[in-house]
Amino acid sequence: MSLNVAEAAEDGPEESPRVQAQDRIAEALAELSDVTDTPEGVQACASFSSADVDFGSDAWISRLADVQGWLHFDDDLSDADLAAFVLSLAANLSFVPPAQGIEEAGGATRLTSEALERLAARAEAATRLKDEFIAELNSDGVTQSSATASWADRWEAEGGDEEAISPEPVTAKADVWHIFQLTKKKLNLTPSYQRGDVWRTGDRQKLIESILRGIPLPSIILLRKGGAAPDDVVDGKQRLTAILRFVGKHPEALARVVEADKAKPEAGFRDKFENDYPKFRLAWKRYMGEPLTAKLEDDYYFPFRLRNDKNGVLVGKDLEPLRGKYYTQIKGHTIHVADQEVTVEELFEGAPDYKVPVIEYTKASQRQIHEVFNLYNKQGMHLNAEEIRNAVFHDVELTRAILVAAGDASSRANIAEIAPSLLDVPGVGELGKTLADYGFGEARYRRTKVLGWIIATLVNDSGGKLLPSTARHTDDLLKRVQDDGSHALRASSRLSDLFGLVTTATSLHAAYDELWPDKFRGDGKSSRWQDLQLVGSLVGVAIATAGAPEDIEERLETNAATIRQAALNEWTRPEKTQTRTQWDFIARIAAGVVEKLGIDIESASEAIRARFGSSGVESLLASRIPPKGA
Repeated sequence: MSLNVAEAAEDGPEESPRVQAQDRIAEALAELSDVTDTPEGVQACASFSSADVDFGSDAWISRLADVQGWLHFDDDLSDADLAAFVLSLAANLSFVPPAQGIEEAGGATRLTSEALERLAARAEAATRLKDEFIAELNSDGVTQSSATASWADRWEAEGGDEEAISPEPVTAKADVWHIFQLTKKKLNLTPSYQRGDVWRTGDRQKLIESILRGIPLPSIILLRKGGAAPDDVVDGKQRLTAILRFVGKHPEALARVVEADKAKPEAGFRDKFENDYPKFRLAWKRYMGEPLTAKLEDDYYFPFRLRNDKNGVLVGKDLEPLRGKYYTQIKGHTIHVADQEVTVEELFEGAPDYKVPVIEYTKASQRQIHEVFNLYNKQGMHLNAEEIRNAVFHDVELTRAILVAAGDASSRANIAEIAPSLLDVPGVGELGKTLADYGFGEARYRRTKVLGWIIATLVNDSGGKLLPSTARHTDDLLKRVQDDGSHALRASSRLSDLFGLVTTATSLHAAYDELWPDKFRGDGKSSRWQDLQLVGSLVGVAIATAGAPEDIEERLETNAATIRQAALNEWTRPEKTQTRTQWDFIARIAAGVVEKLGIDIESASEAIRARFGSSGVESLLASRIPPKGA
């Protein structure tokens, strides 16, 4: 029996919901493969791209099997044969009997559209919970076991919010702002401290479904900038983005449509976009020459459909007709929300009783913004240390420069305004790409974390105290720069010099790839790095570069074999990576690299201090744990 799920011919000229679900699944599975740290019992696998998840053949099955641990199914997927695999998949997607999740089309057995949609939602939930697991694992005092337990608990909660759904609408009122007041207001969705768009399609669909059922939303928090400047969205960006996209009012989407309308007036893009989005999609493909895949719609901030799942929350005679539809298709449909009978259009563009609580700050310090994040960040993915740090210290150019150099700033950000000190730093644009090649992707500012860690280790003097957690050490450096108006790293020239040093060291570190065997980098099976080994070796190369800038390349070539042997045999990662053992490991690697390059580390530290006002080298060396019996 073939399990080829290639689309049948009857799916028509418009991209079908099946293909959109497949795109979502492919993107999510690829992201799940690109992970080094996993919960206990979840096997890591070789990373693959979304293009490798081929639904035109059976290739998607092996990719799904590779990452099934992240999906936290009740039972393992069967590997007896292909038929058994797809039946076990349908069973794990809660089809009873499992055969209800399978259909025959064109002589082939495939998952039904509903099963694909459930799998897409499951895979996207897995990527969100994966990010939360990694964020927790990187927190102070957290073990793999405790992070695994939290991850499993989140999965249990994930499946419990859609059971025993009542067809009656939820009765609730939040007497603050109507939705249209948010969609029509000038908002800055991307202040420098905000994270990117981390919600997936399934998350956005659930948000809109909550509104359609009358469920009150958590507070949207805005910071009024004054004058004609748009309000900063401090918290609620993901919710606002979902709403704006659903109703077709996201500013990025509107700008793109207006531009296309001017270029192709005969297509009638603007009118179709506002009144018949399915026709707009067909027109876009015809006149612009590109089908609007789910990925492109995300990139363009175009609208999305509601879920087409009878086991979802759109139940009852009012809500069932909304399944699988775009906003333009349901605007005139009548529903009951907050004890009112309203049309969907009135709910989103009128003045019904249903409102959204909004907290608008007219004046707030960065510390108060920190409080806002901690108090009100209750829905969706909680902010990690890097996301909070970007908010608290975003007024410090060093913070913004780390974000930009790591490649985690918004693609629409104006670098000349955010981090002007980087404009004349040669090669700094490659820094983020190099960190990505090391295995530190875009998810949740991982590259920003590593780069901030490296810089703090190089220049932050702990004043004789034992080094705190890595996150706290980075925070301590940024707080010093924020609080001291005369701090050396407030000077643009010093920042340029610092990022020039780190960029040079990173380039050298990557160019001499033969120094770092796979066994040293991580698990010995791939070329991806773990953070402790990367930070230790990169800091070592940076210290050495500061100490001997004229002949550092010659020293690396001459001593390559010695460093490689040490990486293979001397610098062994500790079994328990607590704060003290983490710093000991980093210090042993960094000092070892400098020593084997024949550079005096004290002189190198003095060079760093002279250039940047302080050095963290002595603090790092003092963190080494004396050998037993010494």
